[in-house]
Amino acid sequence: MELQIHNKLGTFEVIGNFTSIHTQKVKDHFNYLLDHYEEVVISLNKVKQIDKKALSVLNDIYLKANKRSKVLFVIGKENKTIASAFEKNRLTHIFRNDY
Repeated sequence: MELQIHNKLGTFEVIGNFTSIHTQKVKDHFNYLLDHYEEVVISLNKVKQIDKKALSVLNDIYLKANKRSKVLFVIGKENKTIASAFEKNRLTHIFRNDY
């Protein structure tokens, strides 16, 4: 499934297979948002598949947001497909509970 990113009332939904083929698209999109906004909300609820390269890109986005003192909300830990990948790669700290 082709990866899509939709803006739903300020929440950027990543939809489809978030794999190495699409990581540059996601990285460019969210780097642009971090360059122009103080707060960015990413929803991974509709991600069907995720791989290590995609997790690495999400971690890079998370680190960039922290370095620039931006607020980054990553939601979607209810999505069992990606939650287990985050746990295996010790990246659960990226998820925010306070959105």
